[in-house]
Amino acid sequence: MTKRPAPKNLLQLRIELRHTNPLVWRTVVVPDTITLVKLHAVIQAAMGWYGGHLHEFEIAGQRYGMIDPEWDTDPELIDESRKRLLKVLGAHRHFDYLYDFGDAWWHWVTLQARMPMTKPQHYAFCVAGENACPPEDVGGLPGYYEFIEAVTNRNHEEHEAMIEWCGGTFDLSRFDIDSTNTRLKQVKL
Repeated sequence: MTKRPAPKNLLQLRIELRHTNPLVWRTVVVPDTITLVKLHAVIQAAMGWYGGHLHEFEIAGQRYGMIDPEWDTDPELIDESRKRLLKVLGAHRHFDYLYDFGDAWWHWVTLQARMPMTKPQHYAFCVAGENACPPEDVGGLPGYYEFIEAVTNRNHEEHEAMIEWCGGTFDLSRFDIDSTNTRLKQVKL
């Protein structure tokens, strides 16, 4: 068994949920040894999702994801399980992350900075962000905009049903960094 390398630096990543208006984004800090599997978990926690759908990374012209022997997997998909972000990123600073192939939530991820690690870091943390992430299974961007229209207009015929469906409240501009960091601490790196 290969020993995991010790992280030397921290990476600051900006994660933007593409095509949302207002823009939904988070800035997270992770160890430079993070794998794609762990990065997927970090993105899920940072955005407030639960990871119940398939995902894929597109980095430097290559596609990485979970290989499942029980499903016909695209032969061009590279197994993400042991791939480290920095190794597959190479000299690139940007990449795509797709979550939920049905709803097609595309994220644009940017490596903003590398910072020296001053103490061991066993979890990711969020330093900034804006706006509420769309609820799971809302129906992609078209469904999300219909959802916003319904929850923000008390006279909309679907208002009550959508408020109940999303758990009683939805504030489009809500971003709680403390809740986000609580979720991120649960992702062991």
